[in-house]
Amino acid sequence: MLKKIKHHAALVFCKINFLFPYYLGFKYLVYRYFYLSKNYKKFNPEQQLIKQVALAKTNVAFYKNNFNFEINSISDFQSKVSFIDKDVVMKNWNLFQNKISTKKNTVSGTTGGTSGKPLNLVLPKNRYVFELGTMYKMWQTVGWNGHIRAVLRNHQLNEGASFKIDPIKREFIFNAFEINDTYFEFIYQTCKKHNIRFLHSYPSSAYQFALFLDKNNKDCTVFKSFLCGSEALLPEQQALFDKLKITIFHWFGHSEKLVLGGYCNLQNTIHFEPTYGFAELINNEGKNITTVGEIGEIIGSTLHNVHMPLFRYKTGDYAEYAGNYCESCKRHVLLVKNVQGRWDKNKIFLKNGLYTTTTALNLHSNLYTKIEGLQYYQETIGELEIRLVKSIYYDQNVATAFLKHFTNALGANCNFTFKYVSALEKEPNGKFLVLKQNYNSSV
Repeated sequence: MLKKIKHHAALVFCKINFLFPYYLGFKYLVYRYFYLSKNYKKFNPEQQLIKQVALAKTNVAFYKNNFNFEINSISDFQSKVSFIDKDVVMKNWNLFQNKISTKKNTVSGTTGGTSGKPLNLVLPKNRYVFELGTMYKMWQTVGWNGHIRAVLRNHQLNEGASFKIDPIKREFIFNAFEINDTYFEFIYQTCKKHNIRFLHSYPSSAYQFALFLDKNNKDCTVFKSFLCGSEALLPEQQALFDKLKITIFHWFGHSEKLVLGGYCNLQNTIHFEPTYGFAELINNEGKNITTVGEIGEIIGSTLHNVHMPLFRYKTGDYAEYAGNYCESCKRHVLLVKNVQGRWDKNKIFLKNGLYTTTTALNLHSNLYTKIEGLQYYQETIGELEIRLVKSIYYDQNVATAFLKHFTNALGANCNFTFKYVSALEKEPNGKFLVLKQNYNSSV
């Protein structure tokens, strides 16, 4: 009985909590409603970047030892500052710590460890000011303004619990590890009953839910937008969302919290937010990319973290350059598309010592509608297992089309087989990897 009373109280407070997110503090309000609003259309990060570098040279041993030059402009910064990566930071971890930082003004965090051992991070305690301030500003472009969200990410609920409510954040939290039509029906009816119009999810989980909506001819106008991050948005996922006319807000961020970019539906590009961090896209020679269509690595530099500042940090994520000005938004920002998380984790290794990528194997758009999921598994170089979840439209003609596609794409340098499965594998944290490998793929 007490549990039911608590649940009902949380539900009531969640619905009347119209102060979220405005109660996050004075600094948050100033950042969100003055700083971001003032600099939204056009922002020059030069002054803030120079300030951060100067502070780091004074208080952080790594930069004090290595920055024996002056930085007076972004041009200076890009020509004089060398790139660093996760390995450099891990080997010199103590040298990256600010000598004036304390436990009172910092919190710890880690990277996800998708490329090996996680990196321990030291972050400002008030990081939510610029992190949530920027994120919520981005979500506003699809109509979210403190509304109740359904959350389907990495939560595993207690046995017997259908969902739980976080009244402070205005969240209905569902069990991301219970993926079946019965539970999806419950999620749909719950959202409909409580007028929840925003789903906050991994793209893979949102895709599975969308498959249920499509298969059962559900009214998708119940939802205003799916807010999807922390994974790449795959072509088959975008194709289904477009078919159902569900607006997707997809964003790129990472645990190091150096850069953050959000999706522009009008241009099909991701806009890196210049007030959050300084973003660059560089080619194999370390030069900034300026040619539309060229693919490069995303580089991030902090504008806010004085406690463990990272400059020109190689994220390991790649994207296609799409320009530096959005005609729809009238904004001067770095624009990219086709973000590929952890480039090395998307390599499929061939018999001849070369490799292809999961992006290069992209299917023709009409084939995506014939399946409910696709995942690659590689245990041996030159061998590839292609796992498919069939849809009701999958027949012998489709099977022939899939065979032809992968024969042409992989050639004689990779033996492949199809394995039909009922569901694709996810990681323990609920995330989905399009390519799973069980061997050391470094070459």
